[in-house]
Amino acid sequence: MGHAPVLSLWKSGELPEDRSLRESIHYSGRKAARAKSEFRRLQILEATLRIAARDGLRGIKHRAVAREARVPLASTTYYFRDINELISDSFMLFAEKAREDLSRFYDTINLVLDNIPEDTLHRGGQGRLELAGRLTSITTAYLTQQFSERREQVLAEQVFLMESLRDERLADLARTYRSAWTAGLEQILHRLDSPAPARDASLLVNVVLGLGYDTLLNRRVADAKALEQSVHRIICMILGV
Repeated sequence: MGHAPVLSLWKSGELPEDRSLRESIHYSGRKAARAKSEFRRLQILEATLRIAARDGLRGIKHRAVAREARVPLASTTYYFRDINELISDSFMLFAEKAREDLSRFYDTINLVLDNIPEDTLHRGGQGRLELAGRLTSITTAYLTQQFSERREQVLAEQVFLMESLRDERLADLARTYRSAWTAGLEQILHRLDSPAPARDASLLVNVVLGLGYDTLLNRRVADAKALEQSVHRIICMILGV
């Protein structure tokens, strides 16, 4: 009975927090009127993200970005008035891509839950351990891809989130970004009958950020087996099995 409103929300589409993130993504730089111009603008923003991941925000300079993007120096100043606008818009692009990627992951989890017996969704129900195994496999595959194949994206995320502690212009988007991330998890945890879905969702986000940080700090490719064991332990605790 407690699942009905959340299930209805899942079926109806976008969560309010996800919509809020989408609506918060506003680019400040010059708008591109033609496809070729839009392609160049995106080249510049992608190059900025690569520099942020490799050298941190201190490495983002018009000349360095132009060299990385392989575009004329004048292009960076044409689309972006200053470095702050370039940094802000690159974070917008990062948040937009991350939102789409995370939405696909949450959709996968929700589709699995759609085909799970109602009793299994309830705490103490039959089949919870098997469900934990399925969720572990999906989550481990997702995180392994993030920490290994998309290592640069994870590093850029850490750079921007740290910078948002100092830059209020980035802080608003960072808070909205985290809210959308947490809200998707909270909705899933509601379906799994968590006694404290908001708290558990926040804890999970912190754990994932920590796992990403540890992987980057130790300069290693994610150990899939160790990651699977950690994910399984966390999921079992949350599911109460």
